[in-house]
Amino acid sequence: MSYSVTQNTSFLTAASILQKLVSFVYFTIVARIIGVGNTGSYFFAITFTTIFTVVADFGMGPVLTREVAKFPERAAAYLNTVLASKILFGVFAYLLIIFFSYILNYPDALRNLILLSGVTMFFDNLQGGFFSIFRAQKNLVYESVAIIISQVLTLIIGTVALTLRAPLVWLIVAYAIPSALIACYAGFFVHRVYGLRIYPMLDRQIFRQFMLFAFPFALAGILGRLYSYSDSLIMSKLLTEQDLGWWSVPYKITFAFQFIPMALSASVYPAMSSLTISDPARVGQLFVKAWKYLFIIIFPLSLGLIAVARPVIIKLYGVEYLPSVPVLRILLISLFFSYLSIISGALLNATNRQKIQTGLLAVALALNIILNVILIPKLGIIGAAYAALFSNFILWFVGLIFIRMIVDLRGTRLVQNAVHILGIAIFMAILVYFLTLNISFVFTIPVGIAVYAILLFLTGVVDRALLSAYLQKIYIRKTV
Repeated sequence: MSYSVTQNTSFLTAASILQKLVSFVYFTIVARIIGVGNTGSYFFAITFTTIFTVVADFGMGPVLTREVAKFPERAAAYLNTVLASKILFGVFAYLLIIFFSYILNYPDALRNLILLSGVTMFFDNLQGGFFSIFRAQKNLVYESVAIIISQVLTLIIGTVALTLRAPLVWLIVAYAIPSALIACYAGFFVHRVYGLRIYPMLDRQIFRQFMLFAFPFALAGILGRLYSYSDSLIMSKLLTEQDLGWWSVPYKITFAFQFIPMALSASVYPAMSSLTISDPARVGQLFVKAWKYLFIIIFPLSLGLIAVARPVIIKLYGVEYLPSVPVLRILLISLFFSYLSIISGALLNATNRQKIQTGLLAVALALNIILNVILIPKLGIIGAAYAALFSNFILWFVGLIFIRMIVDLRGTRLVQNAVHILGIAIFMAILVYFLTLNISFVFTIPVGIAVYAILLFLTGVVDRALLSAYLQKIYIRKTV
């Protein structure tokens, strides 16, 4: 059973919205209860181990998706080899976590949080192998369900821990237990739905082939994670836990919406991989369509939140988190370039241009580290925000140059759509900002959404035909 790109994007987006909503509420409760300093420790422990997830996967996930999409009859052999490699790489990644947590001389309490968070990393890595099979088959329903179940379990366990005033370590346990359960869930349904016998075992020929394919993905993944989290690593040594706590709030808010490009990327990546062989001309069309969807969502989201950043931080987290406000506004601008770059990366990987994507990430990482080292000692967390903004812009701009060499964007109205949508979003954000000076953001945000939607229709950016086609793709089952 498979679904269209629009259906899969809708499934994963709906699940991710619910998951991020629950996660956002949960983090807000945690941040208010445990205070700025403890929030910094909690946030950093999870951030630190997240970096090593790419070592545990070593690029095998996207390769498994791509190869099974091309050769579905080989799915069982591919899956079991990848699972075996993930177990080996996962153990190695955990040893690296132990090593670096001691080398960097973190306090014992923080190190314990990091080591427990590493368990979550191990099981998340196994989940990725199973869900790669579903993605290759263009079926994201099971992954969507898993996303919701996992977050609900985390909410329940974490809320009980907070209620009982349990040690901070139990907030990490709240992630580890659901992660292990979801790994079992994913394996069970891969076997049941596709009849794949699961017994992790390395097939040397497949392993060598996949390692050759995976290395650019692995290198790009490692660079990508370091690019996303190097600022937190640098801050952990240069700033205080309180600074990390202030940083964690805007980072968590902006990260909460990353499901939008990730869900879209998860859907278009296998489709692009297939079209690369069957109909290369349509790859560019799919890329343009994906960017247009992101324009419609990201522009109002970023600008609208910039307009209400101060009252949102004060209302949700308290006045002790006021230093987070300027950081949030800068990171929201950075979303424009960060999210669009995710789709660009998907296209480069799907068309076997992993080396270009890896090179782009290497340049962006180097620039980000240099800017962080220069700006953090002078400007603190605001310096880290500016470093993220500038490096994301460079990643987007240079990536677009390469994309134009691969696909023909002439006549696609890409720039025209971007300008129209951005203009509408700016008008909406200005309206929301001035309304919020006298009315609670709880009321002004819905007003802004309504105004934005009406203007999209009035200006012709979205019309009945487009909306009807979108809904039809959701409800009528078909493959791309």
